[in-house]
This record gives sequence, structure tokens and C-alpha cells, in this order.
Amino acid sequence: MNFQAFTKLSRQADSPGAIWAIVQRYARAHEIRMIAYGSVEVQTYGETTFPGIQFGMPTAFKESYIKEQLYLDNPLPRLAMSRPDPFYWSDAQDLDDLQPAEIAYLDKLKEAGIWPGIAFQVFGPESRNAAVGMCFEPGAPRLSPDALLELQLASQCAHQRFCALTDGPKSPYARLSPRELEVLRWIAQGKSNSVMADIMGISRHTVDTITRRMFEKLEVTDRTRAAVRGISAGLLKQSVDDLM
Repeated sequence: MNFQAFTKLSRQADSPGAIWAIVQRYARAHEIRMIAYGSVEVQTYGETTFPGIQFGMPTAFKESYIKEQLYLDNPLPRLAMSRPDPFYWSDAQDLDDLQPAEIAYLDKLKEAGIWPGIAFQVFGPESRNAAVGMCFEPGAPRLSPDALLELQLASQCAHQRFCALTDGPKSPYARLSPRELEVLRWIAQGKSNSVMADIMGISRHTVDTITRRMFEKLEVTDRTRAAVRGISAGLLKQSVDDLM
């Protein structure tokens, strides 16, 4: 699938699922074996979250990403959102402002075989921007600036169509109360309900109630799924500074 066909199909897509299917077809045609896409807006359909979705990520790394809270050390979304153009992950290793934990995260990507890759941002209405990461097949040649720009433009087209098909203010996160959001953030850091009760100065019963209400709004049934959607929304790295 070439760029022209991709943009035409993206504009014609009538659901988030249809967009994602087109994205995967385009990726396979360009030797892209993994894509991660995360935005501050979260919409859901079925068992899939869009945006904040991925394909091709090794199962073991995906599990570690949640259990070991690797998302707290991932510098790629931050770097993508601060730059206008795509960049290779290998170039990020040379930046002076990376913390040791962030450098270690990039090393873990290489150890897991998630390399080489690029990152960039796409833009949406009312600041509905997103960070995109793409991993190529091993040994893939380094792309020219024009080829990188084409990938960014293709992603931009898909992101804009997603924004057109969904109503950002009605996302589950827009409906979370401050207390529900705080509980979600503590859950992502592995705190039990009893520990959260002590931290927040409320009863265990109240924490249980807030958690149950938050699960209902996010259409999840367990703490892990709730944390995944928090990661997808880009809220959890911020929570470390907000809550500690």
C-alpha cells in the first residue's frame, strides 16, 4: 500500500477499528514490525483501547512494561512531543538531558529486539496530540528525511481521521473525578487499597467505592487494565511528580 492509497482509505474509514486495520496494512508494506501510539485522549471499542494501542510488541516486554513500570522511564513520548520532526531512537541516546533510567530503558528496548525505531508526534484539534513509535525489521536501512516525513504524514492523516470519528471531551478520562484520577495513579504505582486509604486520609471502604466507580467509567474490571489505560492516556508519568 502506497502513501496515496493509505491517505484515501484513512479518510474513508468509518470507525477507529477500521483506521487501525489500515495502519497495520500500511506498516507491513513498509517493513514496520511494531507500532505504539499513545494520546492524552482514550477511546475504547471492544477489548481494544484506541489510541494508546500497539501491535508487534513482544509479549514478555509488554508484561514488563506494566509490572516493572517501565513507562516511568520511557523518554520517547516526551522527546517526540518536544520535536517537530521524526528521530531515530539511537539518536536519542546521545542527548545530554537523558536520565540514567531513561538510557537504561533504551538499552532494554535493544535487548528485547525492539530496535531500530523512530518516534514523532502527530497533532489533533484542541491539543489532542499523540506520540508515535515505529520499530523496523532488523537490519533495515536508515530512512531518508523525506521517507521519515512520509511516515509522519501518513500517521497524521490517520490521527486526524480518528479525531474526526471520536469526541474527545466524552472520553472516559474526561469524566473521572479528581479522586478517581488520584486512585488510578496510585493503582499504577502498585499501591493496595488499604495503602491508598492511609495516603489519601480516607477509609478503605471509600477507596473501594472510588475504585469501583472509576472501573465502571473506564469499562475495565481489574487494576491491570485500568493501569494500561492510564499509561495510554499519558497521565501516569506525570503522577510521580504530582503525588510524591
